[in-house]
Amino acid sequence: MNCVTCTFPIELERLEILPTTRVCSSCAHSMKQVRPKGIMTFDHKTGGTIQIISDESFKDFRKYAPYGKNTGRGSGVHRMMRTQLV
Repeated sequence: MNCVTCTFPIELERLEILPTTRVCSSCAHSMKQVRPKGIMTFDHKTGGTIQIISDESFKDFRKYAPYGKNTGRGSGVHRMMRTQLV
C-alpha cells in the first residue's frame, strides 16, 4: 500500500499497528498537529464544563476575555472594581 501524500510505500510495521492508515510515518510526522481549543463554562458555581471551540472562536474569546495563567491578570475582578469606582 502506498502513501496518499508522497506515494512511497507505507512501512509494514506501521501497517501492522495501524491497518487502516493511509500515510507513511514520515508524512505523519511532518503533518501539522492541531491541538483542540477549549474554554471553561460554569453553569453552576461548582459545575464547570469544558466547551471545545474552533481556533477562530478561541481567538475571539481571548480578545474579549483575556484572562488566563499567562496574563497575570487573575480573574479580572480588579478591573471591574476600578471602573466602578471611577
